[in-house]
Amino acid sequence: PMAGTIAGFDDFLIQAETSKPDQRQELANRYLGSLAQVPIVGGQEAVFLYRGAAQSVQILGDMNNWDIDLAEPMVRLESSDLWYWRSNFEEDARLDYRIVVNGQGAALDPLNRATVPGAQGPNSELRMPAYQTPPELVPANQQIPSGNITSHTLDSQHLGQTRTFQIYEPPGQIIGQQLPSLYINAGSDYLNLIDTPAILDRLIAQRQIPPLLAIFITPINASQDYSLNEAYAAFLAEELAPAVQEMFGASQDPAATGILGNSLGGLAALHAAATYPDVFGLVATQSGRFGQDNVALIERILRLRPSPAGADAPRVHLVAGSYETAVKGDSGRENILESNREMAGALELGGFDAVFDERPE
Repeated sequence: PMAGTIAGFDDFLIQAETSKPDQRQELANRYLGSLAQVPIVGGQEAVFLYRGAAQSVQILGDMNNWDIDLAEPMVRLESSDLWYWRSNFEEDARLDYRIVVNGQGAALDPLNRATVPGAQGPNSELRMPAYQTPPELVPANQQIPSGNITSHTLDSQHLGQTRTFQIYEPPGQIIGQQLPSLYINAGSDYLNLIDTPAILDRLIAQRQIPPLLAIFITPINASQDYSLNEAYAAFLAEELAPAVQEMFGASQDPAATGILGNSLGGLAALHAAATYPDVFGLVATQSGRFGQDNVALIERILRLRPSPAGADAPRVHLVAGSYETAVKGDSGRENILESNREMAGALELGGFDAVFDERPE
């Protein structure tokens, strides 16, 4: 078998374990030198490797909710500095992780060139064989028009603060058209951790979405703003949205006005739409942190139970990862997957036009 396959690793391990101890380091060096990619993946199995003198080596990442107490211990091949850990994942899983050596810190996997941005800096990335990069994340193979980003401030009566936001305007000159709009909580994350404007450029160029305005809202105190804060919801619906409609000619139709957020920003997005369905007719949440306020928010949403025509309640799209079962936050660890399942179930029972997308991440 080829070295970079699961069968190839098994053959190497048998050869190394049956060899003389003084030969194992050389075997490990030659084996690592033959690999084009680490981790090794095949089917539903992945093998992580690390080389270096250490007392202990662990894998910390999405697979253990970044809980150091649950970090996966790697096994050292005796008489060598090669460490390995193998586990099973869904064939289309995609996970972030880091390496912890001797219980100190968490660093990128030095054998893995694949990295992705994270809230605390880049992480190493595991992609299982059937994982496919979402098309909107694939860079365009030709030059496409780019939208324009401008920065603005707004004095809020509801919050008693001046708030900063960035607005993405689509490429091209669009005259006399009331554009759809998308309001994005934790807007700095959507600008810095992922290049949302470039994604919008590609989707518009491919005619997968119409030209739209995107409003990236910078938080001041996210925990305070996003935890069912009535003043923040009022700021969004009664101050920011009217200002954007006046300044940029955005559509006032709720069916053309969306709100998006991740984590607590997802909670705030759903809360704002549940409170002001006449403003926000579209809601999307990514790993929405609903657990701490699940019951209160569900009760409020169910009071918006749509009419038979289904025209008076927001359309909702929830996304969560199957590995998000004990995600750390300000108020402790939360089973985001389960709270999203509960929220999706409540929306379905309420007759909402809602979609729940559970992904192996």
